[in-house]
Amino acid sequence: MVNQLKNSRVLRTAVCVTVGLMLMGAGNVPRGLNPAAEQELRDAGVDKYVGQFTPALSEDAGDGWTRHTYDSEGGNGPICIAGTDFNAYTKPGNKSKLLIFLDGGGACWQNFYACTVLADDAPPAEVGIAADEFDTGDGVIRNPFADWSIAYLSYCDGSTFTGDNDVADPNFPFGPVRFHRGLRNLTAGIDLAKAEFPNASRIMVAGSSAGGVGAAAFAPFLTRMAYGNNKKVTVFNDAGPVAINLADTGSIAARAADWQFGQFYPASCATCDPLGQGTEIIKWRLANDSTIRESFYSTDGDATNRFFLNVPTQQQYRALITGVHGEINMLYPDRYKQFIRSGDVSHTALGTDLFYVGEANGVPLYEWTDDFIVPRPSWVDIVEDFVPAPF
Repeated sequence: MVNQLKNSRVLRTAVCVTVGLMLMGAGNVPRGLNPAAEQELRDAGVDKYVGQFTPALSEDAGDGWTRHTYDSEGGNGPICIAGTDFNAYTKPGNKSKLLIFLDGGGACWQNFYACTVLADDAPPAEVGIAADEFDTGDGVIRNPFADWSIAYLSYCDGSTFTGDNDVADPNFPFGPVRFHRGLRNLTAGIDLAKAEFPNASRIMVAGSSAGGVGAAAFAPFLTRMAYGNNKKVTVFNDAGPVAINLADTGSIAARAADWQFGQFYPASCATCDPLGQGTEIIKWRLANDSTIRESFYSTDGDATNRFFLNVPTQQQYRALITGVHGEINMLYPDRYKQFIRSGDVSHTALGTDLFYVGEANGVPLYEWTDDFIVPRPSWVDIVEDFVPAPF
């Protein structure tokens, strides 16, 4: 009996130790996107173009950059809205750190043509996050992305890297067809990033304006699929208007019909609706990817977004973005945070000097971004008190 008791105690101890070690191990391994959610995305076709496109030409673009051009004559591949070549740029840095950046440039839909139609003919200028450092006059600020590898995706599809539709349009000033091939361009760019930087373990998906919408929509899913769940993936939406004015029903319906992005929403996202708030896909992602973290930057008087969203006043735009993005922060306070500056009508920051000189409540944006990357406890949700903008 004594031996039986001893053996029983040993067995219980062994079981407890084993379970404890398993739990400790599980806590150290990022879980990422859960398999059921990933399958839903695949069923919806988010990954339909993965592995299909490679550049027709890769050439030196100067200053360490390589330009990768895709053949517009290739039929159903990546292409700009007017049928010209799509391109992307890469620049090697630290092999373990990768910035996938989606450029911006407006949007186009039926009878509304305010988008960039050509891919960038040069790599990004050395300002903002593309600069090594910034001289304030009183000292030099080091860019937190200075040593990162970069994949820079030109924007020219007119559909915020989300579209998948060719539209016959006799009114379009640049040709009889609008090629909204945003998902193809995005997928080609992320495939390129994986091919050029296969060993990245810390990846930030970022974008400005229209690129911010793409970065907040399907790009994080494709990045997860490309790199897997054991990588640290973060998202930075720089003034991408994923929060939309639901009263602007005509524009909303036209975008949904022309771009056809709604087909890629996962089945279990009951609130994901091409005629509804674009931020619902962010909520779904945070609910289904347990380790991803995301940031949103904007001014509350952003004149560009107010134009595209048909929001007349600063007060209305502030209420829109702080309401919608603030709700996400309340749901996921440790993994989704805002940096909202007041009294300003400027648009983006990551590709400008505002990345270094812009502040909210006395906190510089570049410092807040560095805190986000690490992350540090000083990465906090910041919404400045209302200050009237100049106009």
